[in-house]
Amino acid sequence: MTNDSIISYPSNFLSDINITIIFKENENYDTLKKQFETYGYGFLIPNIKTIILDGEVFLGDQGLTFDDMKFVEAHEIAHILMGHDGPRNEQDELEADLGAYKILKKHDLKKSIDRLIEQFENRHGIKFDESLLEIIE
Repeated sequence: MTNDSIISYPSNFLSDINITIIFKENENYDTLKKQFETYGYGFLIPNIKTIILDGEVFLGDQGLTFDDMKFVEAHEIAHILMGHDGPRNEQDELEADLGAYKILKKHDLKKSIDRLIEQFENRHGIKFDESLLEIIE
């Protein structure tokens, strides 16, 4: 589904999960913006199997790219695959980024992997190293 305020499609990583990109023209954007401020550029709504992404940061004028968007999508899918069900905590966030790395690598999304690695130390206080993958295996 697409119009000026929303784009929706099934995830490339987990087909029974929908990706919804919402823009400021959408009547629900102001409400969802509070969630973006709390959870970041995207978040999962498990009961409706939907990941909501802030279209204003990915496809607007804020400088993030399609590759960043795929990183966030893979991160949220990793939460699902790992059975994380809240509340949000640093260990789950670390595990989700490591899971996202594996998902992105499987789908050969090099630019998205590069973005994950670039952001990893800022997000977790440690440099990315593939040996960290042992945490999720």
